[in-house]
Amino acid sequence: MPSSETAHSRSSIEKSASSSELKAEASIKDFATEKPTTEGVGAVDVVADELLVDDEFTFTDKEARKVLWKIDFVMMPVMCITYMIQYLDKTALSYAALYGMKSDTHIDGHIYSSMTTLFYIGYLVAQYPAAYIMQKVPLSLFILIDVILWSAMVCLMAACRNGSSLLALRFLAGVFEASITPAFINITAMWYKRDEQPMRTLCWYAFNGVAQIIGSILSYGLGHIHHKIASWRYIFIVIGLMSLVWGLVFVYVPSNPAKARFLSPREQRIALERVRDNRTGLENKTFKLSQAWEAFRDPQVILITLFTGICMITNGIGVFSTLIINGLGYGELKSAILNMPLGAIEVAAMIVSGILCKICKNGRLLIGALCSCLNLVGCLMIWKIPQSNPYGRLVGVWFTMWVPAASALLLSLISSNVAGYTKKSVTNATVFVFYSLGNIIAPQLFKSGQTPEYIEGIQAMVVALCLIMAIAFILIGYYLYENKRRDALMANDPSIAYSVKNEEFMDLTDREQIKFRYRW
Repeated sequence: MPSSETAHSRSSIEKSASSSELKAEASIKDFATEKPTTEGVGAVDVVADELLVDDEFTFTDKEARKVLWKIDFVMMPVMCITYMIQYLDKTALSYAALYGMKSDTHIDGHIYSSMTTLFYIGYLVAQYPAAYIMQKVPLSLFILIDVILWSAMVCLMAACRNGSSLLALRFLAGVFEASITPAFINITAMWYKRDEQPMRTLCWYAFNGVAQIIGSILSYGLGHIHHKIASWRYIFIVIGLMSLVWGLVFVYVPSNPAKARFLSPREQRIALERVRDNRTGLENKTFKLSQAWEAFRDPQVILITLFTGICMITNGIGVFSTLIINGLGYGELKSAILNMPLGAIEVAAMIVSGILCKICKNGRLLIGALCSCLNLVGCLMIWKIPQSNPYGRLVGVWFTMWVPAASALLLSLISSNVAGYTKKSVTNATVFVFYSLGNIIAPQLFKSGQTPEYIEGIQAMVVALCLIMAIAFILIGYYLYENKRRDALMANDPSIAYSVKNEEFMDLTDREQIKFRYRW
């Protein structure tokens, strides 16, 4: 029989181990600089729970590459083409303006600018309701309904005969298009590893540039139609119907990897295991107020939000680019063609940025700052090159398409660095509220009396670009500080590095996980 001392010693060891384990579990739940939050902690995301039963599950690198190939083959074309379609829908107005829409509907430059403003007011008011609904319903169903509704709005614009009807439809189009980018950020986060996310985000975002090329070709072709129906009406009809037909593809798109019919059950598990180290969870249908409150207080969310809002002031050039080119002395049809390089440069910027991200594990914000610098060069060319040199100014207009790459890289940080499904949803909504505000302000800076250069608008872009570069460096500093702080905490108390089974899928936020490290 063991002696009483031995028994007491063994009991003490067991209590010590138990205490250490409980302390470690608490650190996973409660890690934050302020009061801990524990709402909803402890349960694995429902959509992943059944697939994670087998603790002994293993897979090979070859299997993982095959699963990634299948995911890319299905999900990337869906996101890329949808993003292209929504951008065509959004910018159809600028093409229609070249072919008599203003005169036919009796609108002036002020009302035309207000159409862009109202679109983004709709975008703004829809953000938080859409974020809540998106968390409650299957993601693919949500996107399907959105695409159908915004396509209908674009088609109906062809029937408008006055400014009031155009303004109303633009507002509703903004409401229904508001959640497509937040939805794609969530999709990218749940399907791809963190080092894969920048390239994929840049890829689907690059289709804004593809849309500009295709939109210019469509505009040029439809502009040659001489019929009792005006050319500008055909632009809305064709683009709207293209969008409507394509939207039906979301009937077959899975809402998350656990429901992917194009993957076998084993491949579904591999898809989950691939993103385990993301520590950002999968999909959770419980809206957690604690995570929403954390999103509003998180320094990285505040900085990302400010960056996005200020960056969107540069977006005014997208709406007015065809008019600026037209003002340089080119006709309507030629202006549409000369608008095409804008899209090509945007795509090129995304490709270059993606390659650099592949080379550098960290560096997204530095690459974004570089893109902003090149955009700044374009603005200065428009501003400072004399009117006698329209070719130089034209090249300046083309160079203003570098900054979308910076915006896309910033969005990839939300996928990579914001954990917790509710927190990510609220972060997306907050970021795109400021995205909307930036786009509401931007067209007001391009006043009709400033044609053809819109110098005040260009000057505002210069200031905005300098500010976002400063914010990028502040955000880098914050991420470096926070990672170093967590490393020090774990070094001083190794017990808090203890792991709980499937903690990566417990819908914990990045501030509730001491093992979470930020990418920058």
